[in-house]
Amino acid sequence: MSQVIDYYFSFRSPYSYLSGPRAFALPERYAVEINFRGVIPMAMRGQSVPRAKRLNTLRDVDREAKRLGMPFGQIYDPIGDGALRCLAVSEFAKDAGRAAEFVLAASKAIWAEAVDVSSDQGLRTVCEKADLGWAGCHEAIGDESMAERFQRNTDALAELGHWGVPVFDFDGELFWGQDRIQDLDAALAAAGLAQPEA
Repeated sequence: MSQVIDYYFSFRSPYSYLSGPRAFALPERYAVEINFRGVIPMAMRGQSVPRAKRLNTLRDVDREAKRLGMPFGQIYDPIGDGALRCLAVSEFAKDAGRAAEFVLAASKAIWAEAVDVSSDQGLRTVCEKADLGWAGCHEAIGDESMAERFQRNTDALAELGHWGVPVFDFDGELFWGQDRIQDLDAALAAAGLAQPEA
């Protein structure tokens, strides 16, 4: 039986973007399920980030992206409607069994392709890359139940005592940051969850 890892993620977090491919690949190596939990960006929760820290973050992410072989630098900030629309569609994608596909496509579009996900044209392109029908995605954007779901995710992150992302919650142990995936990996191995070799 698989164990569940809650994966807290923000579409406005470049560190979340860096974590995505490795996070969603964990079930290939371990008997776990990734429960994607998209959260509202910090700046939209009234938590400001100093300009110097933002600039340092972009430099750091650029270095990490190169190390990981991930594209980065063509950026379109999704703050506001872009983030909320992606969060709503991510909940729809979860229901459709396409969360990984949508999250990876959307975060790459935001951080490496400068796609305006606040526009129908930009978001539709992302949805189609994730093999999600635009009609269902567009309906999800205005669905209050989807907004309630990502608000619950945001509240749950706060209840854990965290504000930044990505955060992984495995059996009550929290791993904060894309650079903690290696520690999560070790914890999963220690818990005896490694998939048998083919």
